[in-house]
Amino acid sequence: MGKIVAAALVSHVPPLALPTNRRISPDGEDTDLVKGFERIRTRLDEVKPDVFVIVDSHWFTTSEHVVAGAARHRGTLTAEELPSLINGMAYDYPGAVALGAACEQADARRGNFHSISDRPQIVNVTDVHLPHHYSTINVVAHLRHDNEKILAASVCQTAKPDNFMEFGATIREAIDQVDCRVAIFGSGAMSHRFHPFDKIVSAISLSYQPHGISSTDAYEYDMRVLELWKEGRHADVLERYPDYMRFFPEAWFGHYLIMLGALGGAKCKGAGHPMSRYENHVGTGNIHVWFDVAGVQ
Repeated sequence: MGKIVAAALVSHVPPLALPTNRRISPDGEDTDLVKGFERIRTRLDEVKPDVFVIVDSHWFTTSEHVVAGAARHRGTLTAEELPSLINGMAYDYPGAVALGAACEQADARRGNFHSISDRPQIVNVTDVHLPHHYSTINVVAHLRHDNEKILAASVCQTAKPDNFMEFGATIREAIDQVDCRVAIFGSGAMSHRFHPFDKIVSAISLSYQPHGISSTDAYEYDMRVLELWKEGRHADVLERYPDYMRFFPEAWFGHYLIMLGALGGAKCKGAGHPMSRYENHVGTGNIHVWFDVAGVQ
């Protein structure tokens, strides 16, 4: 019944929560990520999703994958990571109740239980007190119009690539069971090594230009992955995953791997189209990339 109509890896960096006149870097440049979100929104208008699945690379769970399936997500965020920068940020948007429940049901159908405890691997949490992170809220603030429901998904910190991919495949099976048009977003960075404390507020660190990336090697590997994405060579990205981990892709690249699992895993050939320039943010590599989903269904 359901369909994935869009997929993208998106950045969620803290400046996206600030007014435009506070996004300017020391060298006088504005981030292109804001305009990049506008470019993505133009494409979303063409395919008309009614649900956003956001794989949140700041939401770490430990012994299970979790989706936030409450009917409403409402509150005020002060980010524990950067309270001086992100504080008093109100959010209020509807949840994807049916899809959240379907994820848990699909997990049971696929027999995904922990072998020792016989506990399910995916849990749908409807508790309205579940914390929310700016890695979801910044994406919602820039991309959601008036009608899309939101389902956030965690990154399990004990998972391996195959676990992430299976989680994505299960989300895909759940989508098949629900009347919905889904845009799935992997919310997170590429290489993710910060500059050290004594340099993190330096002019180089705060510049959006690639010369601010934590190392030349990290920048070059990000460029290699981007080129593979442009050619739809996701299997090659997976093959290089152990090597790429030297540069600490955010959240073990779980946000990308879960999204990829929903798109068919290693068999996915969807080409990646940069929707913003590649930018430094205090040492980390950030970009928006839109992936073709034709043939996913």
